[in-house]
Amino acid sequence: MKILLLQDDIYLPSYAGGLKATRKLMEVLAGRGHQSAVVSPALTSSRDGPNTLKAFEQEMSSRGIRAESTGPNSFSYRHIGVQVDALNNPEVEWSRGYVVRRIREFQPDCVLVTEDKRRFMLECALGEARDRVVLLIQTVIQLPFGPLAVQANPKQSELIGAAREIIVISDYLCRYIKEHRGLACSVLQPPVYGDGPFTDLARFDSGFITMINPCDLKGLPIFASLACAFPELAFAAVPTWGADDKVLDTLQQLSNVRILKAADDIDEILAQTRVLLVPSLWPESFGYVVIEAMLRGLPVLASDVGGLPEAKLGVPYTLPVTPAIRVDGEYTFPRQNVEPWISALGEITQDVAAYEQCSVASRAAARKYVSSINMDAFERLFSGLQPN
Repeated sequence: MKILLLQDDIYLPSYAGGLKATRKLMEVLAGRGHQSAVVSPALTSSRDGPNTLKAFEQEMSSRGIRAESTGPNSFSYRHIGVQVDALNNPEVEWSRGYVVRRIREFQPDCVLVTEDKRRFMLECALGEARDRVVLLIQTVIQLPFGPLAVQANPKQSELIGAAREIIVISDYLCRYIKEHRGLACSVLQPPVYGDGPFTDLARFDSGFITMINPCDLKGLPIFASLACAFPELAFAAVPTWGADDKVLDTLQQLSNVRILKAADDIDEILAQTRVLLVPSLWPESFGYVVIEAMLRGLPVLASDVGGLPEAKLGVPYTLPVTPAIRVDGEYTFPRQNVEPWISALGEITQDVAAYEQCSVASRAAARKYVSSINMDAFERLFSGLQPN
């Protein structure tokens, strides 16, 4: 089959869970003999300077990838069997034209659309290949309908209903779409975790209490409160898309917090970790990183919002938070009761039996879960896209 992914977010580097999931899915499909191609933005922002061709080439070169300029605003590269067109133009109309031309040129058997942030990729796909469009939804707040939508959009809601198939990554997300739009979904997990083997990284007496992507939405207030409550413990934060200057300033004021650089390979972070904190205050659609940590025997303390309880697989510790509230399109963050978090972290770092019990249970549950991921289901769905 020929499968084209349209993603209005960068393909590489893919630090965010959803981006990593789509990248892994396309790599596995390529490895199974399918022609796999992607259209996505190039690097869209940088703390170090403008997003120039030179900056893009340096980013790719650091990963051993040769990116070639195919025009004044487009680059092309190949990575693990996947052909990627990376666009460097913020204008929607220009990008729309490129996407349409690529669909006509590639003639895919399936157009997979995800992270359609600027609301044009799904429309392009439906206009050119209506009977072959599959929508992969991984982020509830990106949906254009329902109470959690960051930006309601009736037109985009209609387009979502026109997709041939909708794939979601959790029962939570499926329930949300059914309740607020009445659409049927297939719950399928992308092969984001790899084949293993997964090294057991559990260590009761060393490593950081780690949080990835510290920001208010992800529960920075809880992380900061725990760092203050346990000055004798070493904490680590891994800034990614949510870490603005205010967040970095907060982290730098915490003397027992080390800032770690984000890594393509999650093992580089988890190998330094003792306990993973996922104290999100907004509704995560699932929580890939929870499974990634549990696969390696690391206890995870996660909040009880959205799809995170599903990702915990019934293993302690799923802890209460007061969710963020949207007012006039902006999130506000209620004061949190951190006592349950202090109690749980105290138990898991002071009681070796509790740590080891959680570690063993986490690893067993995650390995069983990952073994159930079925790539055949993706292939059957994609190959079944015959004209109505």
